Amino acid sequence: MDWMRIGVSVAELLLTIVMAVLTVFVVYRALIKTNTDFDEDKEILKGNLAVGLLVAALLLAAANMMHQAFEPVADTVHMTLTNPLAKEGRTWKLAVYSIANLGLAFFIVVSTLSFSLRLFGRLTRTKDSRPGKELFKGNVAIGVILSSFVLVVSLFVGEGVRAVTKALIPRPSVGRMMIMR
Repeated sequence: MDWMRIGVSVAELLLTIVMAVLTVFVVYRALIKTNTDFDEDKEILKGNLAVGLLVAALLLAAANMMHQAFEPVADTVHMTLTNPLAKEGRTWKLAVYSIANLGLAFFIVVSTLSFSLRLFGRLTRTKDSRPGKELFKGNVAIGVILSSFVLVVSLFVGEGVRAVTKALIPRPSVGRMMIMR
């Protein structure tokens, strides 16, 4: 039995649990702070289903995008720690790169979700209604549309977050292969 692989896998499981909880909490707080139209906490406590749907979609979207960022980081860390051919002694650099990558991904997630909701609100605004005000009134149809919009954005942007993370995180060198003729 390879105890190193088991240890790294258990550590990865614990890290994903912590990251999931932190992602939900911090994204929830950050998105509530960035929305100045109304107080989501009060609306949810009042039972505003439209706001609840949107907040749930925002959390799912953020989790999707952060998962896309976490997967390449976890794969690289796993390979570095468990592969005997990977270069030794660079784990502290990998830790710094990993934390920086996840921080960048978090910034991209919050910025993208906030910006895309504001842009969608401006594009769909009419002289008689604004999506933010309709959401505040409890218009569930608007809540469903905004929630769907947020989830679609996360599907597209999640792949971009993954690509950026893969490009920025250093891959370990696992040796060289020489081909002879």
